[in-house]
Amino acid sequence: MRELIPIQLADIGGEQIQTCNARELHKFLEVKSHFRDWIKNRIEDFRFVEDQDFTTVAKFLAGGGKAKEYFLTLSMAKELCMVERTPKGKEARLYFIECERVAKEATSFALPDFTNPACAARAWAEQYEQRLALEAQVKSDTPKVEFAEAVTASDAEHTITEAAKVLSIRPRKFFDWLRMGGFIYKQGTQAMQISINKGLMVTRFHTFKHTDGELDKKAHARITGKGLYFFYQRLRHEGLIERNPNLELTA
Repeated sequence: MRELIPIQLADIGGEQIQTCNARELHKFLEVKSHFRDWIKNRIEDFRFVEDQDFTTVAKFLAGGGKAKEYFLTLSMAKELCMVERTPKGKEARLYFIECERVAKEATSFALPDFTNPACAARAWAEQYEQRLALEAQVKSDTPKVEFAEAVTASDAEHTITEAAKVLSIRPRKFFDWLRMGGFIYKQGTQAMQISINKGLMVTRFHTFKHTDGELDKKAHARITGKGLYFFYQRLRHEGLIERNPNLELTA
């Protein structure tokens, strides 16, 4: 497959996904308007959401100025291609579809189907079983206590999107809930200090490359085993999710 527009992994919503640089897309589409006006208008007109549909990074220029780089999910990029209604737009959209297909085939044999809540929950449970090597059988009168202790002791980490799928809640709804609860910042996906102090989340840094080859870093939150169990209990208490037998040990 011939590369039309460079594809690179970027952190969006705490998950490493395929993205393209908006400047590169703007250039390929041969849009007449200025890049800054084009991207801002498209984001506003179609209500794209930062850290869900795209992410931004500040780039410091050699002359002392600063520019904002936009990294778009391929879903957003495809939509932008469609609204251009040009041969270039159609060509780019088909290219992104092929990139997604190739990536899906490359991971289909290694990853469980996280779109299926039951499958995701089983995969999560198996991961903990492998990491913790649990041998003790759960007693009928203390299942939740033992489960909480096992999860708390685990060093496993989950992106917010992965955790949402395990908890059977829509990722966007989970992001909003975490922001409203003060667990992550209102903008972006970085963990609040109180979440870190309580052991619910940790901060990790993702290194990525600008179009000019310059390396940069961006912080994002990952949910710990303790945090996953804590959020499961809170969401259940608030009636936002159903009880999941795969997340509670039974007698």
